[in-house]
Amino acid sequence: MADLARLPPDRRAGTDVDPPGLALSTRFQIWLGLGLAGLGALVLAILLVVTGTGSVRDFVADHYRLVSAVDGGRSREYASADPPSQVAADITKRWRPADRLNNPYGYFLRYRDDYIVVTSDGAGGSRIFVDDEEEGYRRWYGHVGGYWGTYSSPSEDNRGGGPGAGK
Repeated sequence: MADLARLPPDRRAGTDVDPPGLALSTRFQIWLGLGLAGLGALVLAILLVVTGTGSVRDFVADHYRLVSAVDGGRSREYASADPPSQVAADITKRWRPADRLNNPYGYFLRYRDDYIVVTSDGAGGSRIFVDDEEEGYRRWYGHVGGYWGTYSSPSEDNRGGGPGAGK
């Protein structure tokens, strides 16, 4: 135990004096902390909205008109009145592709799980095709096959071992 000076019985202890500066009550400190935490959460939410959440697939769905969807939505076709070069630039400005190939047919954008292909609609506008990776490679093989490597589908994994192998 600390060695503390004893006060004489006829003298009472004085009031504590806060050190010079701003004295904040505990209640005020709690409200200030909660306010700063709320402000931080608001700033984070705004940053997420500005920097983009979701996927390239969501971006295309939000910005272009759906024409058709097949295969449970794995493949979708969208339309735009903008030329293909502008549509491809808009998409890549917002979502940087892992790889890109441009040829006279169109703009081929490869993402982690999706292929985005932007072609001309023949009237000055664009068609935007969104496919998952497997369907995209299969559909656009004639344009990207030698450039983006090969794809081995599950059925190709079970190919036979030669004559009489039974597979």
